[in-house]
Amino acid sequence: MESNFKIITRQRQCSLQIDLIGEFDGFSAKELIDVLKENRDKFKNVFINTSDLFLIHPLALSVFHKKCLLNDFLQDLLFIGKHGNKMEPQTSESFWY
Repeated sequence: MESNFKIITRQRQCSLQIDLIGEFDGFSAKELIDVLKENRDKFKNVFINTSDLFLIHPLALSVFHKKCLLNDFLQDLLFIGKHGNKMEPQTSESFWY
């Protein structure tokens, strides 16, 4: 089965930019979590560009949010692009603001 999703990573000094391209489904969520696990201690800042996503499956998004919270990936992650707000996991503290 051909994937409709691609991750492109670019390193710049202390930062990593992750470009998400295509359809974000369950396999995509797992792939992104794996990239974050692999790079969690290597970079000071990680930018996740969501501009090139054309479809985000709600279940995949829920799985991604839960895995981020369980693995404490939120520190130093910045979601950018047109779907950045949707992709960014919300912690319970953020609901108080």
